[in-house]
Amino acid sequence: MRTLDLTGVICPMNWVRARLALEGLGPGEALTVRVDPGEPLESLPRSAEEEGHDVTIDGDRVTIVKR
Repeated sequence: MRTLDLTGVICPMNWVRARLALEGLGPGEALTVRVDPGEPLESLPRSAEEEGHDVTIDGDRVTIVKR
């Protein structure tokens, strides 16, 4: 599992960086992203789900399983 700390990164750049990291993963592999509360914690999971990935949220960490 890969981890990415995007605290302090504003929207939509946090999704851009997460998406680039996902491109390096194979199907079924996970990426855990740490983000700031508020808009980043709301928009990043939504964007990942819209792309068809599985998403779980635990506090300020979003885990995205690539599909």
